[in-house]
Amino acid sequence: MRAGIPEEEARMTARRAYENNPRLTSFEIGQAIGRSRQAVDAYIADLRAATQMELDLKIFRMNRLGISQERIAIRFDALQRTISNHLAKMPELANLLNTDLSRGFTVAQVAEKHGWTEPMVWSIALEGKSDLDRFKAVNWGLRTWDLWNWNDCEKRFGDDWPGRIPAQMIAHMLYYFSDQNDLVFDPMAGGGVVADTCLAFNRKCWSFDMDDRPDTRPEIEPCFWDITNLKWPIKGKTKPDLIIFDPPYFKKQSNNYDPDGISGMSKANYLKFLENFFALAHSNAKKSTQMAFINADWRDFQNTPAKNETRVNSILINDYLRILDQSGWQETHIFQAPLSSERFKANVVSAMQKKKIIGVTGRYVIISKKKWVVNYSAEIN
Repeated sequence: MRAGIPEEEARMTARRAYENNPRLTSFEIGQAIGRSRQAVDAYIADLRAATQMELDLKIFRMNRLGISQERIAIRFDALQRTISNHLAKMPELANLLNTDLSRGFTVAQVAEKHGWTEPMVWSIALEGKSDLDRFKAVNWGLRTWDLWNWNDCEKRFGDDWPGRIPAQMIAHMLYYFSDQNDLVFDPMAGGGVVADTCLAFNRKCWSFDMDDRPDTRPEIEPCFWDITNLKWPIKGKTKPDLIIFDPPYFKKQSNNYDPDGISGMSKANYLKFLENFFALAHSNAKKSTQMAFINADWRDFQNTPAKNETRVNSILINDYLRILDQSGWQETHIFQAPLSSERFKANVVSAMQKKKIIGVTGRYVIISKKKWVVNYSAEIN
């Protein structure tokens, strides 16, 4: 770059260079535009501060979810010492939020002011609170029966995502089947509703998904579940207290999922994949680990009157229970958590009624415990 470049052009060029590659040093940028390191520092000071704060929040979020410094360093291609330096700022960041919360600002207002997500602010605001107090704070009622019914998803928790599930449902699983500081394993994290809810309810959470979004969801680590060779993504002695397994449902919204995903498989391979995963989870769980498996009935009811339906094309709850049993899990609770019936359009309902078609809104949460040792050796064709 020319040494005589005008000042404003030098400034804008330096800023563009840093935005395109934040790893560039001020010295490297200065050499390119003919300016001193000190001048470049002044040009990009605000950008650098924003980048550092963004990284602080990502690291803070992952740390709050119980992800080790080693894994955080790998996620950001950074030295572990760098991660430690960022974590040293965490108390100061939390104090900034607590100051505003103590002044009467709402969680939503504090999140907007500081550029945090609401679940992260809730994790600070609810420090030291019991689970019941946390339910009250986020304004959720606690269901004490085996019917968990919500008309829609909680928009404050999780991203807009195909097959998104209500955060209230996750909170109930955490309340009844885990304790604070327990480790939750989320193998198909999707929009991150489990991690968000764990933040608000003080649970650790290790999340994995084939869709890698390091900028918006750094806590969801990349993992492709190879259906022909399933492998547990984390090796080591630490094993989860609760596994929340919410896979894409058979055929439902398969057009919205990755073509290599499981939703579009044949019925036989879909069930075989679940059996293989259950066996793998069994071998990587401790004796006290529980699993919450979320899925729905599938019936090929499209344009088929109820009396003409056959069992051959369906996947029902007894299929799930059978493969859980074969994989070494024993169900202890079955909750009905129906899909919202409000999403059916009136004209569709009218047509179904005329043709005597029965649709599907059934969904289940099956809670299981380990039963016996299983040899994991099944294959998918």
